[in-house]
Amino acid sequence: MKRLLGFARQLNEKKISLQGKPFFEALRFLIIYLIVGIIWIMWSDQWLAAIVDDYDSFIEMQTYKGWFYVVTSGLLFFVILQSRLTVLKVLSDKLIHQATYDELTQLPNKNKLTQMIDSVIEDSETDDRYALICMDFDDFSNVNELLGYHIGDQLIASINRRVKPLIKEDDIIGRDSDGFVFFVDLKNYPEDQLIDFLEEIKKSVNQSWSIENQILFVTCTMGVSRYPQDGDKFTELYKAANAAIHQLKEKGKNDYHFFAQDYHLKRIERVTMMNELRKSLDMHELTLAFQPIYQMVENRIIGFESLIRWQSPTFGKVSPSIFIEYSEETGLIHLIDEFVFESVIRLRKDWCHGEYKDIMISLNLSAKGLANAQLMSKVESWVQQYEIDTRLIQVEITETALIANFDIAIEHLHFLRNLGFSIALDDFGSGYSSLTYLQTLPIDTLKIDRTFTMNIGLDVKQDIILEAIINLADELDLKLVIEGVENVQQRDFLLEHQCLYGQGYYFGYPTEVKNAVELVKKDFEEANGKI
Repeated sequence: MKRLLGFARQLNEKKISLQGKPFFEALRFLIIYLIVGIIWIMWSDQWLAAIVDDYDSFIEMQTYKGWFYVVTSGLLFFVILQSRLTVLKVLSDKLIHQATYDELTQLPNKNKLTQMIDSVIEDSETDDRYALICMDFDDFSNVNELLGYHIGDQLIASINRRVKPLIKEDDIIGRDSDGFVFFVDLKNYPEDQLIDFLEEIKKSVNQSWSIENQILFVTCTMGVSRYPQDGDKFTELYKAANAAIHQLKEKGKNDYHFFAQDYHLKRIERVTMMNELRKSLDMHELTLAFQPIYQMVENRIIGFESLIRWQSPTFGKVSPSIFIEYSEETGLIHLIDEFVFESVIRLRKDWCHGEYKDIMISLNLSAKGLANAQLMSKVESWVQQYEIDTRLIQVEITETALIANFDIAIEHLHFLRNLGFSIALDDFGSGYSSLTYLQTLPIDTLKIDRTFTMNIGLDVKQDIILEAIINLADELDLKLVIEGVENVQQRDFLLEHQCLYGQGYYFGYPTEVKNAVELVKKDFEEANGKI
């Protein structure tokens, strides 16, 4: 008995698991049809024989019986199929609605907006003009993460109820991510009325919202693109409007901005450039140039500053000020810092003998590089791997690098100093707090910003400040390197004021490593009377 109950339970579970599957439903329908047909065939003749005695009448009734079965089974099929198709139609409509409308606001989603707006554009006349407005709520993720998604959903629904009445009958409003999309006919907004409409939307959003006893303050950023100048279909207009949002968010939020083609092209250029830079880093195609640093009294080279250079396949020679800025925004600066650091360490290994053995090499470390613990670990391993004299490598940092994360910067500077590296504070005098750093940082060298050098003999006050900095460095026992020396008058002024070290076009331009080697050889030979 228990086995029979167990078998019946297994059959029932199997039946439940198969229900709703097309093959099982079709098979079940076929089995029912066959059972009904067999029963009809087996019993209908006996029923007919019981009520009809005459043979001819029996044959005639057989025909009617057949028609009766066909009509009855046909009606049965019709009822069953209609009920099934009705269910399928309801489910299909529900799925289509879910795929094209936002469940929370019942507004068209991006898929539906694409169809609707492209249809409007296709049916438009030559002189028709439209605007697509993408609205993004500022820092909306904080609401979801800190208060819960249910609060965020209620806030979206409340904003929808307030914004929707602002839309004219011919215009379209839809939902996109954590914001809304508006498609408006500019015939309804002549002259500055579109601006008034944007201000009205912003005002309706920038209010306090009470959600479950929580008072929330929301702002929004809107990007605007226009048909036909910014695109002739929804995807192009949408991309342009979002580009306008990104442009505005680089400067601030809680405002609206119209798409600017020049900015969009610049963004495309930046993305293309960064893709190429990443490939160049992977292929080891970046190079270093070396600008000599002179001991001005004896007019001899005591070191070089290494400077990153990049020859792009598309953009040609790209200024470091451009690609370094872009790389800091995209995170590629970490790879550049690693490339520069290891390249200088390897070069120092090559220069460990002969006339190069006392030549210092300096490198520039970015703010993110100075804060990068992984880079510090790699530097330590490179020092051990190449077995170099780190005293002849100078790490140059700027005030900007210090400000970015002061505590970590000091920690990592002490780490580098303990490894033996010399530390230089670059662009000294160009910031606001440089004097404070002289007390707290493990600094060996000050590099005076070129803005002081270029005005030597032209600005009395600046000359006095420069003299004071030279004296200050001497009192603090810091090596002082003056950048931007471009003529003999500047050099003579610095020598007159006991400044020993200079760097600039007067002494030499940045050059590739083989030329730097030749400069050192020539300098060495002149010093030893071989020329």
